Amino acid sequence: MSATVTTRSNGRAESLNERSFPALRGKLVRPPVASAAPAQRILAVEFRSTDGRSWNAIGGGATVAAAIDWARECCPNDTTWELAGWEDLYGD
Repeated sequence: MSATVTTRSNGRAESLNERSFPALRGKLVRPPVASAAPAQRILAVEFRSTDGRSWNAIGGGATVAAAIDWARECCPNDTTWELAGWEDLYGD
């Protein structure tokens, strides 16, 4: 992050296009820290149908099971899809 600080002369900023900031009087000002993002898993999932077709989908969720369920929702509705395997793309 960067900031431009200009000096003031007669109470006016040197350039109207630059922002000016009041002196902080030697105090360190820290911005608030955002809370950590909730844990999530991103998986590449492979499914096989009962008639021999395969389907690959990406799924995400708080757990491996939730990510697989999400990926299964992306499969075509014309058959039953069984889990053939998955690969972890992101998450612990």
